[in-house]
Amino acid sequence: MYKEPHEIEWYHMAKKDTPELDKLFQEIGTYRRSQDYSDLLKFIKKFPEMAPFNAMLINIQKPGSQYVASASVWRERFGRQIVPGARPLVILRPFGPVTFVFELGDTVGTKPFPPELLNPFRVEGKIGIVDYNRLLNSLINYGIAYYESDHGSSSAGLVQNKRNPEQQAVVKSNKVYWIKILYNIVINRNRPIETKFATIAHELGHLFCGHLGSPSDKWWTGRPMLPRDVKEFEAESVCWLVCERMGIKNPSAEYLNGYLGNSEEIPDISIETVLKAVNMVETMIKGKSSIRKEIVVETAKVDSND
Repeated sequence: MYKEPHEIEWYHMAKKDTPELDKLFQEIGTYRRSQDYSDLLKFIKKFPEMAPFNAMLINIQKPGSQYVASASVWRERFGRQIVPGARPLVILRPFGPVTFVFELGDTVGTKPFPPELLNPFRVEGKIGIVDYNRLLNSLINYGIAYYESDHGSSSAGLVQNKRNPEQQAVVKSNKVYWIKILYNIVINRNRPIETKFATIAHELGHLFCGHLGSPSDKWWTGRPMLPRDVKEFEAESVCWLVCERMGIKNPSAEYLNGYLGNSEEIPDISIETVLKAVNMVETMIKGKSSIRKEIVVETAKVDSND
């Protein structure tokens, strides 16, 4: 793919700031092969209750793991003990350094392990309305305005920078927040709810992977000059993981299967960025994201007498 000279210069400068995890992938070739990357995505899919980054760490340390938990969870929830000499697996802990977990094969017990935990997905193709609404309601936390429009059948949606500054009022926790709108997401209203959900996940993949730039490096790293194929592959990977970890089939499957089946290697993407983006989207779906303070213009208490 042809790139303008300024694009080539930016691209090589960006490579100097490659995350440490991606440096590892580049130096030893881990997950560069299409089949390896496909296997990684399928592995991360198996652990929907675990942050995608931690699932990847498990895959690096012990490929083929079926289920992992801490020693206390194995003992208290499943009545199983850790086999003497078993090697712990290291994962990241929220608000702390690391914690240790053990794989199913490194435990013993008299109770049979619940087989449904080895295939923890809901009926394929359905999105819960609560999850869907939580995602929509969380968009404003990043200064994203949501719109639906009448588009043709070949159009799903788009995300774009907001050209003309404007504010939007939102009520949360008995406060009114006037939010600075930075982005628009426009979705085809004529699509089923599952397709809308997948489209939003795809467009957020573009946004959180930095394809539209970034308001601040504290949010995510801006990477607007990446080649188009890299941007699309990253966004499709985000969409696939988000939807598959919720048991929802999505259009990204066809794209990724086609690419991975016809190419020896994946594009020069940032796997670390993809996993971080997935985590951000899943945090929104769980309703655990909060309004970025940088976009709050003004606040006021809600008058209880109104």
